[in-house]
Amino acid sequence: MATSVHASITDFSDLDNAGVSKEHWKIMFISGMGFFTDAYDLFIIGVVMALLFGRIADMLGRKRIYGVEVLVLAAGAIACAFSPNIWWLIGFRFILGIGIGGDYPVSATIMSEYAGKAHRGMLVTLVFAMQAAGLIVGPLLASALLTTSLGHDVIWRLLIAFGAAGARGLCGTAAAQGNSEVSEGSRA
Repeated sequence: MATSVHASITDFSDLDNAGVSKEHWKIMFISGMGFFTDAYDLFIIGVVMALLFGRIADMLGRKRIYGVEVLVLAAGAIACAFSPNIWWLIGFRFILGIGIGGDYPVSATIMSEYAGKAHRGMLVTLVFAMQAAGLIVGPLLASALLTTSLGHDVIWRLLIAFGAAGARGLCGTAAAQGNSEVSEGSRA
């Protein structure tokens, strides 16, 4: 028994000390194609939704469409959290995706329209940086919830529902401001 344990340690040592071979590159390419496909599909879906929502926003008004897509996003996230089975979850995720897809073209456009020219680039960059913040907060929240005694069935529902918190806060902020427009004097 001790011999087999020692042999496996030697095998790991050999693997740890191995150089990069043709086989490593092949495995890296095959494994990496999953990530490539994910990123490609998300980007293409974003482009398609941008074309669709961008055109609708041009016709009906960006602010109105922004309010609608935020509500669709929030409703989709909350509905996902309460979905009774996988089929409902798939349907609600589709609705959530429509809301997210609508957010891409409209958010940056609204920021660029209401920012003065001296600060426009910085503010639009900060809008896009919020995506990175979400990529940090999501795993931190998931890690924190996984350390609790909550069941996994509750945790995934909380994580999805939390996605609506930002949209809900945005709706509350807009309502509190009475949808007031930015004064023309601040626009450049």
